[in-house]
Amino acid sequence: MIDIERRKKLAFHLRQLSNGQISNDEFEEFVMEGVTYGWLPEQYYRSEQSKKDDSVIRPILEMSWGLYDDTRNHKLNGRDALTDYATKEIARYILFLRSDQEYDWDYVDLTHPLIRFSFNDILKSILTLGEHYQELKLTREQEYERMKKSGDFEYWPFKTKLDFERQLKKQPFLASAN
Repeated sequence: MIDIERRKKLAFHLRQLSNGQISNDEFEEFVMEGVTYGWLPEQYYRSEQSKKDDSVIRPILEMSWGLYDDTRNHKLNGRDALTDYATKEIARYILFLRSDQEYDWDYVDLTHPLIRFSFNDILKSILTLGEHYQELKLTREQEYERMKKSGDFEYWPFKTKLDFERQLKKQPFLASAN
């Protein structure tokens, strides 16, 4: 399922965040209002909507959460400015969000296992002297490696280089107003 309106909103706010027009707190507010049904980007995975949503929304939100320090209000400029590499990556994510392409990658949770540890995970890790944590970490690493091999990963969220190149020809911000 493709949710064009929410994709456009997320692309717009991600673009504003990445070029320093809005702060991280403003980004979270705008995303909560128009994209995540009131959930913070880092907590959206808990919502019922995320399980039946446009499948690109959740991974883009998780990626965007890593762009800023959520312990303080700031814009991504000056010492907090994104690297050229990160800016190019985000431009590709925005290009995908502005497309009508279905997201074809399997979902892989790329957050560190400790971030989403439940009370049961903590207990299991203590009882197994850290073995449970190591297994979770290894499983995530293996899932990530499998995912990377299932397409042209350097063009993510596009599945293939060809998909990316096709969309480049239809750039929404550079097209004429015909």
